[in-house]
Amino acid sequence: MRRFLIELPPCLPSIVALVVLFYFTLVPKPLPDMDVPLLNFDKVVHVIMMLSVYLTFAFDYTRRERQHRLPLTIRVVFLVIAVLLGGFIELAQGTEIIHRGCDLYDFIADAVGAIAGFFTARRVMGYLIG
Repeated sequence: MRRFLIELPPCLPSIVALVVLFYFTLVPKPLPDMDVPLLNFDKVVHVIMMLSVYLTFAFDYTRRERQHRLPLTIRVVFLVIAVLLGGFIELAQGTEIIHRGCDLYDFIADAVGAIAGFFTARRVMGYLIG
């Protein structure tokens, strides 16, 4: 499995993660309505999505640079990008074009996911690449 992951085309995981993220966050109705009463499950999904985006950025970087560890500056850059991306998505959702809700708590959940990526990326990359 590791060999398969390492031999993926450059940046493919990051591109796929971003396409999936943009589809589920910027399409007006990406999924059919479900009457499932799960309190704040949406926030958990936001955390997982942004954590996944952060980790795919880290994965592509470590493969490209052939390093087993992420420098702190790169981790901070990915953190800033992921948090800004979450903010952009929430602002875009509030526009007339997308017509979804702009939610501060969704942005906070996105930031929590990015921060979780910041703290777990080194260990996860060591497992996947190492």
